[in-house]
Amino acid sequence: MQGKLPTIQYLRGLAAMLVVASHALLYPLAEQTIAYGRLGWLGVILFFVVSGFIMVTVTGPGSFDPVAFLKRRILRIVPLYWAFTLVAAALALVEPGLFKTTVFDGGQLLKSLVFVPFYNPASHGLHPLYKLGWTLNYEMFFYVGFAVLALLTARRRVAVLTIAYVALALTGALRQPVDAIPAFYTSFMPLAFVAGAWLGLAQIEGYLRKVPAAVLVGLGIMALAGLVQGFTWDHGLVEDPVAFIGLLSFAAATVALVVGLEPVLPRVRFLETLGDASYSIYLVHIFAVAATAGVLLRLLDTTDPLVTNAIIAFAIVAGAVAGLMLYRLVERPLMGRLRKLA
Repeated sequence: MQGKLPTIQYLRGLAAMLVVASHALLYPLAEQTIAYGRLGWLGVILFFVVSGFIMVTVTGPGSFDPVAFLKRRILRIVPLYWAFTLVAAALALVEPGLFKTTVFDGGQLLKSLVFVPFYNPASHGLHPLYKLGWTLNYEMFFYVGFAVLALLTARRRVAVLTIAYVALALTGALRQPVDAIPAFYTSFMPLAFVAGAWLGLAQIEGYLRKVPAAVLVGLGIMALAGLVQGFTWDHGLVEDPVAFIGLLSFAAATVALVVGLEPVLPRVRFLETLGDASYSIYLVHIFAVAATAGVLLRLLDTTDPLVTNAIIAFAIVAGAVAGLMLYRLVERPLMGRLRKLA
């Protein structure tokens, strides 16, 4: 891929802000609904689709160096994640009352740092000590699988990944494993990477560069239908497999749509910057949202819906601003230094 696509950066920013908005709504500041959780889950699904797209497009149609690939991905993901994991662990140790779903545990800390899934009794799920890191466990799983197939062509690599991830998801659906590691790796969530990988393949083979108008309209309809289905299907579970189908349809169709419209869409620098900072926003926003909402909840009358909505808005803005600051002051200069090691 000749440089980054601005539209893909827009979607990365959108995905991050969906997660921020979800957590601002779930703090809680308002009546809880399953839609609030689905909002953040949609952001994660969109992240995964974009990730699959990017990995295929940046590695190109042929083979690539798996060691260099993994080195770059580790340098990109691990330092900031480790920093936030260690900060969360330290705070949970000295001020445990600050957290609802984080409890210090040395064994959990070690597993979190090496991306080993485990059942976390504090969060009642397969979450690392820094809860947001569950998505990074899947990212690392995808990176390793992608690197293992580095000697294949892109088309064969995507095909093998598809077969493997579909087989794992079917195994999980049929066997319903209860142990943490098999339950985590037989989830249907990695299918979002597969969808993105096929879109990346379509991009490098030229199919997304000149998309007919009728196909673009069809993608728009698919995205809208998927969004409606994903948010209206309610069987009491946020991460419902049927809702996943709708939300994945939205995410995949949206990626295809915006990439297909790339030549005619305006370049919006702020949205591009938001996408550049999406990883920082994702990692730091929970602290900013909790601090902002926590202070305002104590100072203001939350019986007034307008005040409650204002608090939510301030919390969302705080999450984005904190992420942009972290990106400019820490992530960007750090990545500049670490790239010299890649």
